[in-house]
Formats: sequence, structure tokens, C-alpha cells
Amino acid sequence: MLQMTLKIKGKVQKVGFRYSVVNYVQTQKLPIVGQVRNLPDGSVEVIAQGDIEALKDLHRFCTKGPPRAEVREVNEDLVPIKRLEYIGFELFSE
Repeated sequence: MLQMTLKIKGKVQKVGFRYSVVNYVQTQKLPIVGQVRNLPDGSVEVIAQGDIEALKDLHRFCTKGPPRAEVREVNEDLVPIKRLEYIGFELFSE
């Protein structure tokens, strides 16, 4: 099992990016859990846990995002984990 953290930069806030990520995970029935949130620097952070194929699928989606987004850069960190720390996949509410 793996945890992938993505930091997505560009025009990714106020374009429905977070909602589109949650919707993509749910409609594609990806077997992952985690959260997505806006960061103060204008980027979006996605933390996802699951198997490598599902994480790759989500990563591909995040390199494009919804139609109004303009993704310039995606930084990825991938680490092995022993257990899932989330239940479901959702927006992080601050």
C-alpha cells in the first residue's frame, strides 16, 4: 500500500479543481482514500492512499484537472504505508 501526495500548481483554485478530484475518484470507483485541499500559496494538495494503479490513474487526472484549470506543475511524493489513515475520499475542511 502506498501514499501519494501531490502538490498541483497553476490556475487550480476557484476553478472547481478539488470538487473534480473528489468526483473523479468516486465516479471511477478508484480504490483509494484520502483528501484534497487548497493551500495558502494558491496550489492544491492531494493526499491519496491505495494501490499503485489507482494512484497512477488519479495522478494522470490531476495533471489536467477540470476544463477551467491550467495545471503548470505537479510535484509528487510517494511513500509506502502500513495502514490506511483515511476513510473515503473527501474535501479537507479547515
